[in-house]
Amino acid sequence: MSHRRTALITGASSGFGVEFAWLFARDGFDLVLVARSGAKMEEQAQLLDERFGSTTIVLPKDLSRAHAVGEMVDSLVKRGVTIDVLVNNAGFAQYGPFVEAEPSELVDMLQVNVVALTELTRALLPGMVERGWGRIVNLGSIGSFAPAPMTGAYAATKAFVLSFSLALTEELKGTGVTVTALCPGPTATGFQARAAMADSKLIAGRRLDSADDVVRAGYAAMLKGRPFVVTGTTSKLFALGSRFLPRTMAAKIAARSQERLDR
Repeated sequence: MSHRRTALITGASSGFGVEFAWLFARDGFDLVLVARSGAKMEEQAQLLDERFGSTTIVLPKDLSRAHAVGEMVDSLVKRGVTIDVLVNNAGFAQYGPFVEAEPSELVDMLQVNVVALTELTRALLPGMVERGWGRIVNLGSIGSFAPAPMTGAYAATKAFVLSFSLALTEELKGTGVTVTALCPGPTATGFQARAAMADSKLIAGRRLDSADDVVRAGYAAMLKGRPFVVTGTTSKLFALGSRFLPRTMAAKIAARSQERLDR
C-alpha cells in the first residue's frame, strides 16, 4: 500500500482554507486542519473523510498566540504525522488609517501573517528537504506588490510573504521542494467583513473573484512548482504595472482604490 501524503492547512475553517482542503482530499491526501474554530473543522473533516476516504486531524489553534506553532508541531510529532504539503493560509487585515489601528489587533495580525507563517515553515521544511519532496503555498495578496494606504501594515505583511517565498524558491532549487505564493485580489470570502472593508472603493459594488477560482489557480500553480501566481485580471495588470511605477506613485494609486465611499 502506497504512502498517503498529508497536507496541513492553516485558516482551514472557512474561505480559501476550506477550498484547499477539498482539493487535497479529492487528490488522495490526508489532512491536518488548523484554525481557531474547532467545531467548523470537525464538521468539515467528517464530510471529507466520508466522501474521499481521507484521514483528517483537526487542531484548534489560535495562531495569534506566541506558542501556538510550537504546540501544534509537538502534537504532530506525538501523533507520528509527517507533513508533505504546508498551506500557510491563515491571515487577516486591518482597514483604516494606521494612526487609528487597535494596537493589540495589529500585533495579532503580525503574529499570524508573518511570525506564525515563518515559524511553521521553518519547523516543517527540513523534513520535506530530507525526504526530497514537499510543497508550500503561502498566501500573499495583490498588496504584496505595492504599498497600500489604509491597509498599510497588512500589505507590508504580504510583501514579506512574497519576498520570503521567492527567496526560498531560489534556496530550494534541486531539493524536490517548491514554494508558491498565491496572490489574489479582492475575493468573495469573509475576509473583507472581518477587516471592515465593505465600504472601500476596492470592494463596494464590485464583482469579486470566487474563493473556488482563486484556490484552483493556486493549486494548479503549486502542482507546477510556480514561484507565484496572481489571480484576477485587474490584479494581474496592477502587479505587472507596479514593477514599472515609482513606489510613491503605486502607493497613490492604491490609496485612491481603498478610499471609503463616503469621502
